[in-house]
This record gives sequence, structure tokens and C-alpha cells, in this order.
Amino acid sequence: MNSISVVIPFYHAEEFFEETYQSIKNQTLQPSEIIVVIDGCGEKAEKFLTKYSDLNVISLPKNVGPAEARNIGVKAATSQWIAFIDADDKWEHNKLEQQMNFLAKHPEFSACHTGIIAFNKDVTISTFNDKPFELNVNHLLESSQVVPTSFIVLKDAFHAVGGFDLNLKCSEDHDFTLSLVLQEYKIGFLNKPLSYLRREDHGNISSNGRKIIVGHIQLLKKHWRTFKKHSGSRSYFLYKTFMSSGGKSQGVEKKCYYLIAHAIAFVFNIKK
Repeated sequence: MNSISVVIPFYHAEEFFEETYQSIKNQTLQPSEIIVVIDGCGEKAEKFLTKYSDLNVISLPKNVGPAEARNIGVKAATSQWIAFIDADDKWEHNKLEQQMNFLAKHPEFSACHTGIIAFNKDVTISTFNDKPFELNVNHLLESSQVVPTSFIVLKDAFHAVGGFDLNLKCSEDHDFTLSLVLQEYKIGFLNKPLSYLRREDHGNISSNGRKIIVGHIQLLKKHWRTFKKHSGSRSYFLYKTFMSSGGKSQGVEKKCYYLIAHAIAFVFNIKK
């Protein structure tokens, strides 16, 4: 049975959650359950979510971060498939149906992600819909490729790799997909922009350049042997890290990150 559990980490997302919730309830293929993990927000979030009678709400006594919140949600899930969405993002109305149809046509895949639209309020910032049909190690050593809001995965595969690594900061989703591929679970790409990623700088971790650097360095250290086996991957990954951090920073810090990135590109002859 291809049942789906939706897992949502919730951290002070009252302003946006209604839109997220309606995008789930309007799916042409309805999930079996919606699990919301309140990440240490206390009574305010608990009271807010009481208006939604069909949620399985888990309230954590303290803030643990999205990685552990997602792990706890998956542990409570009863379905074969797990779909993630952040509490401020949204889906196209047929996102789950199209993913399940894609997976039925390609049973070799244990996971699937879609194209994404980054947006601010009602304005589209950018669309990312040009990714490899099947992710391999080289793709994931270059960049993360997958965002949780677009991702659906077999629960057995999720548990097989240990879920999200709680020791990593900011890059736990990148590490998770890399771990899947390294353990020979296949991740397919549905080239339709069915997932919407909110970008309003309201506290999302990726908006902080320094945290990106810390998370990427942790990822590099954890998978050092894998990076070492693939010539040029370490320098290119560091180049992308500082370019990305520069784009999420301001002032002198922004200039420093870009300068480091260009220095890496020059020293290692990286084609931009």
C-alpha cells in the first residue's frame, strides 16, 4: 500500500502555516496522516494548532532543530512513504500524486524530489527545474540538489541511513541525501516545479552565511574519504560554499566570502 505520511517541523510558523496546511489538504492524492512536530514553541503553538483537528501533533519540551524534529516525526509515522514540508512552504495541488505516479513508473527509485519555486510573498524569485534525472555521488559532492519540501522517501530507506544526522548544522539534508546514494538508494528527479520554498528571511537557517560555512565544513569532514576519491570535488565544494555564503551575507562579510571563493577558483583553476 502506497500510503504517505507528511512530516512538518513547526517553529514559530503561525503566520504562514494556514497556507501550508491548505496546500496539503488540496492535494489530489491525500496523505494518510499529517504529523506536526512543535519544536519547543510551547503553549502558543499548541493552542494555535488546536484549530486543525486532523493533525497528529507532537510537542517537544525544548527546541531541538529541524533535523531532530523530522526524525521524531518519521519515527511516529505509520505510512510506507514519508513526504517532508516545512511549515512555511507549500505544494502544487497535484504534487503528491505526480510523485507517486513517477515512482510507480520508476520502481528502482527509493526517493523522489521535484523542481522548486523560490518565492517571497506572491512573487516568484527563481525556479529550479534543471537537475539530474538520477542523483549520483558526483552531483551531491557539488551541491545539495534536494530541499526537504520537495522530497518523498521510503520510510525503510530513511531508517536504513539513520535519518538526519543531529551532529550537523545547516547541512543535515545534504548529508542525508548523500548518505542515501552512498548506500545505493536511488533518488529520482521529477522535472516539474511542484514545490514552493518561501524566502522571506524570517529565521530560516540558510539565510545566515556563517552557519552555511559551519554546516558545509562539517559535511566535508564527515565525508572526507568520499570527497578525496573524487578529484577536484573538495575545492569545487569549498568554492560553492563561499559563493553561497556570500550571497547570504552583507557588507564586509559578503565581500570576504566572495574574495575567498574567487581565490579558491584561481588556485585550483575552477571553471565558474
